[in-house]
Amino acid sequence: MDDIQNILDETFPLVERLLKEYGEFYPLSSAVNIEQKVEHVILEEDEENDNPESNSVIAELKKELRWRKDEFLAIAIFYDVKVKEQQTDAIAVFVEHKKEMEAFTFYYHYELVDNDLIFGKSWKTIEKMQIFEN
Repeated sequence: MDDIQNILDETFPLVERLLKEYGEFYPLSSAVNIEQKVEHVILEEDEENDNPESNSVIAELKKELRWRKDEFLAIAIFYDVKVKEQQTDAIAVFVEHKKEMEAFTFYYHYELVDNDLIFGKSWKTIEKMQIFEN
């Protein structure tokens, strides 16, 4: 799980900055490549749609990650969610690891107060493999 921790350590500051500056962020993805370096996975800009739905961005990121899965050891997709059951905003991070064959979504509850992020309780759920599945 060191690979996933490296992704979180590398990408979370960007997500925090986006939330502080804009109050939200589009889904984004990072991965640990086979050289064990964290890299951002970038989608080509959709010239026809300036404001795509987050679900469609997540779907496109998953397609890109599946297409390039042989290049990666671990992946993460970061997105902003409202958790209905707990009436809260959260940063959700879907992660998968190729060697450990595990997938999770981590949730980091947050409140944005005076351009400052205040984090609350975090939790994770076990997920089905979607990128490195055979």
